[in-house]
Amino acid sequence: MSVAELARWANVSYPQAPGEVDWNNVSEELRALMPSDYREMIDTFGGGSFDRHIWIHSPRGRGEPYDLVSGAIEREMALELLWEAGEEVPAAIDRENDRLIAWASTGDGEYLYWLVPEKNDSQVRRRIAVQDYDGDWEFFDFSCTEFLLRWINGQLDTNLISSAFAEFEHSFIRY
Repeated sequence: MSVAELARWANVSYPQAPGEVDWNNVSEELRALMPSDYREMIDTFGGGSFDRHIWIHSPRGRGEPYDLVSGAIEREMALELLWEAGEEVPAAIDRENDRLIAWASTGDGEYLYWLVPEKNDSQVRRRIAVQDYDGDWEFFDFSCTEFLLRWINGQLDTNLISSAFAEFEHSFIRY
């Protein structure tokens, strides 16, 4: 599944010229390489929301409501505080060797993370971890574009994220 499929769904021109994101700087700030489909998606769409429910965090500009870098750092610190206070760490997360980078959130308070292994290899497919506001977790072996397309098409097997709303015309709205 691809960014081109997301663009067709959202009626967004594809391909577009690469965006203005300095991906080397983003990777340096987050100490992790960003997945190629995410980079392509941001270069095509920018930041915004799918069906006004899943908000994509973008590194395009500081001060955006969903800035990737500042949001990811904030969520990483919040998780550390929660885990140090005794909240249960899911077995799928190795606190010694894995990092979680928040790349999206929902209108219902869930966060979507990449589970980034200590060996930060750009060729390694990142698992997606979803955390809801109650501290429940789900894990997916999809790229972010595959995850989004499955959600949009009602094919994502999840108990945490509300389904795409069939009664609405689906859309991507840039912020």
